[in-house]
Amino acid sequence: MRLRQFLLFSLLISIYITACEKVDIQYGTQYLDNQYTQIVKVDTFTTDISTVFVDSFQTSASGITLLGGYTDSAFGRIDTKSYFELTPPPYTKSYDSARFDSLRLILRLNKNYYGDTTKPLHLEVNRLSQQINFPENQYAFYNTQSFSVFPKVIGSGDFLLNPTFYSDTISIKMDDALGREFLSKLKNASDQDLQNDNNFLYYFNGLRISSNSDAKMIINCTDNITMRLSFSRPGSDTLEKHHIDFTLGNKQHHFNAVKTDRSNLKTPLQKIDHFNNIISGASMGNRAFSQYTSGVMARIKFPSIKELLKLPNYVKILTAKLKVVPMRGSYDTHYFLPPSLSLCSTDITNNVGSPLVAGGTGETQNGNLYLDNTYNDNTVYTYDVSNYIKNLVTNPQSNNYGLLLLPPTAASTTEFSRIIIGNKNLLPENKNTTKLEIYYLTIQPQ
Repeated sequence: MRLRQFLLFSLLISIYITACEKVDIQYGTQYLDNQYTQIVKVDTFTTDISTVFVDSFQTSASGITLLGGYTDSAFGRIDTKSYFELTPPPYTKSYDSARFDSLRLILRLNKNYYGDTTKPLHLEVNRLSQQINFPENQYAFYNTQSFSVFPKVIGSGDFLLNPTFYSDTISIKMDDALGREFLSKLKNASDQDLQNDNNFLYYFNGLRISSNSDAKMIINCTDNITMRLSFSRPGSDTLEKHHIDFTLGNKQHHFNAVKTDRSNLKTPLQKIDHFNNIISGASMGNRAFSQYTSGVMARIKFPSIKELLKLPNYVKILTAKLKVVPMRGSYDTHYFLPPSLSLCSTDITNNVGSPLVAGGTGETQNGNLYLDNTYNDNTVYTYDVSNYIKNLVTNPQSNNYGLLLLPPTAASTTEFSRIIIGNKNLLPENKNTTKLEIYYLTIQPQ
């Protein structure tokens, strides 16, 4: 008993001495008990938000083929193009009696999409006029890269797709002349263009799939791409139907170009680029924008967090939660929210660092999105930022630290869902704002 009293007395003396040097700052605290030891909640620390430019990101070997585009009134016009090589089927000498039927490019949906599924999606196929090769000292392709094509469209179609209910395929009719050319080469044993992979790539560099400015949706397909040559042979009684498949070649050479045009935006986001690479929340109507695939991500900082040390009788942080709240009216059935969002550490460079993990489990946090589909007032992503905030409070270099809001790695370069967040201190009248909640321990002097 005496030992306990002695320890408590020593702790109170140390707190008292420290408190003599602290400034009494009003933070709107709520006391949760009335003992000497108290747990205090504070949620009025400033969350400084901004929008950061994403220079480029790798899209090769993602396993995803992006098709289409759409116009977003907040983020700009976004268009995709997919580039890839094909591998010919195993060569045989059994095509003498074959008669050409059709040539089609077949793509398989994976149910991910973004935009308006009620409108048809127009797709066009062009033949590459140059081989897909890595530039010197480069071993991946990025969203900003492209390869030239021949101007003639060799395949096209308009497709009304409903990817949410079933897994479907897209079958694009290709130029008959190209199909007959393939079959003629297969019949001619002295023509070696289709007899092995290397010869075929010198003859046929690959394909690009694109859309047009009327597209209102981006659809995801797998990399299970097939160009199917169908033909017939005379049978005993009728024509026998056959086909051979050209399949995806080097997966490292399969990549997606993603272009964002912000020229028609009426906000400072129009000017964000490699040189003007950060837009403050204040200049964006107290908002920050995050859509990694269109080249922007939200950054969150806590510039006043060290003021916690000046609070009367402060001892230590117990827990800290960050509640990321999408702005009301910023999302709907077309512009829907990411199902998962990572919080990644960053510094003054704004490069993406390690994602924050959950205390105890060590698992990457995904925000545990709660959707309020009735009123949209309580939709929220919630993160345990206890360890992060404790480090900010004690680290003298923490003024340069921040958190970036972006999808998990697997989705960050292939999905287009996005979020717009607001700042509580700058928008006090709006409850749909991002805030930091801290529970800390105090010991009150007798």
